[in-house]
Amino acid sequence: MLREEYYLTLGESKSNIMGQTNQRLWIVTELFPPDETSTSYILGKIANAMVLKYRVGVICGPEIYDKRKKLDKNNSFRLDESIEVHRTEGASLDKNTIRGKVLSFLLMSQRIMALVRKYVRKGDKVLMVTNPAPMVPLMARFKKKVGFELNILVHDVFPENTKPAGLKLPMYGLFKHVFDKAYAKADQLIALGRDMHDVLRQKVESCPSICSGTGNSPKITIIENWADIENIKPQPMLEGKIVLEYAGNIGRVQSLDKVMDMLPDNVELHLYGTGAMEEKLKARRQKNVFFHGPYFRSQQNEVLAACDIALVTLQEGMYGLGVPSKTYNILASGRPVLFLGPKDSEIDLLVREKGIGYCEWPKNWDKAELAEMGKKARELAEKEYSEKVILNKFLEQV
Repeated sequence: MLREEYYLTLGESKSNIMGQTNQRLWIVTELFPPDETSTSYILGKIANAMVLKYRVGVICGPEIYDKRKKLDKNNSFRLDESIEVHRTEGASLDKNTIRGKVLSFLLMSQRIMALVRKYVRKGDKVLMVTNPAPMVPLMARFKKKVGFELNILVHDVFPENTKPAGLKLPMYGLFKHVFDKAYAKADQLIALGRDMHDVLRQKVESCPSICSGTGNSPKITIIENWADIENIKPQPMLEGKIVLEYAGNIGRVQSLDKVMDMLPDNVELHLYGTGAMEEKLKARRQKNVFFHGPYFRSQQNEVLAACDIALVTLQEGMYGLGVPSKTYNILASGRPVLFLGPKDSEIDLLVREKGIGYCEWPKNWDKAELAEMGKKARELAEKEYSEKVILNKFLEQV
């Protein structure tokens, strides 16, 4: 079972919470442990926490999203034994092509919905995540037919997120109308930040005649991602040159080519991860840029400690459409953040309001100043963004 720290400040005793487990909660997601994507990790932790309040079931995709990736032998995550998991088969399609990705989304949505129709009943609660995208309108329609409570954890806002990615979606206006209506039919939308809250509110308000079934617009709640303060600990700052680090997908939308163009000669850029732009960036043979390849979640502590400041990027046009979850583990590591992305987006606000980094290229790189901002970052992670704090929000709101 779960650790005592999950019996948190709900205003009720542990025995009262455990007495409520006759209520069924279904978590519906394509990605779920033992898959090792960040979404899988987050949903697995949420499922474990929700056992304190509900009889939890999970409807999800196959165990491994990308069979090309190696599994982390040091992965210590364990799913609570009381949780029942129903999996559908994966789709053997090339997700690196637009056609393959679209067909995969449609096929996976169809298969997950088949399990939803089989197991979800009137009076149940559902917590779903927004991937794959077709699940949002499908679940909203099924909710109206069956009569369950629908909570949507919004990681990506479709179809708005197709524009920054450079995708020309046919009948964009029709898709937007369909998805706006679907969001408006939910009972609760869970946003990752203040900017996403604003975008979701605008979507819901564009459909005033649609409601969740109670006569009201859906509740919109902000629940951020958490920092893994138990497994990621601050390490001593580095000696020598300033080291800027990027850890994550090395893709087109991260604009790392522009980062390399602006990199000062006295700053090293170290890249951890892989992606579509990796070979192109390597071909530049820039002397102060180093590539380290992919890493496992269990290696985050040592990876995040290998820098003076960590880079987080968000493409222009992505305001309110996504929040880089890696930011919170950077805070846990006691390192400041260099955020390059839309002004007034969640991470831009966080960095500027809390004084834990920069939202533009600094004029001077001072190790003492970086160390002081890193100390503030760790304190913030412990106080406001620990796993305990964030999972308590889920227990209170769902």
